Amino acid sequence: MTEQRGDVIDEAILRRALRLEHDERAPAFDAGAIAAFARDAGTSRAALAVALIAIGLTGVVAASVWSLASAAAPTLIDGLVALALQVVVAIATVLEPIAEIAAEPAVPLSLLAALGVAILHELRERREYAHVHAS
Repeated sequence: MTEQRGDVIDEAILRRALRLEHDERAPAFDAGAIAAFARDAGTSRAALAVALIAIGLTGVVAASVWSLASAAAPTLIDGLVALALQVVVAIATVLEPIAEIAAEPAVPLSLLAALGVAILHELRERREYAHVHAS
């Protein structure tokens, strides 16, 4: 739309802008009717009063909810921390004897020796199965 044709808009451009089908009629825009509707649709006192009451009630409800939440938060957090501490103590009670046994000097060497024997055994077993399946 590089050329200016005054106030007239091409019908094809208007249909594309309004996304109208070929058989649809473009709506009639009456500037006088739109201006009259805008003057008549002013905010009434009743609508303004309802909006102000709704805003006030929303503020009171929000303040009371946050007040209750801030009052209940320390008790709730204290309960959650106590529960988490009990879980940590239970886990530590189970893991502490295992850590003591593993800290003995002879245990790590025996574990490494057992791991080496297990690896050698697995390698030997695989070699035997490979010969069996090859024939």
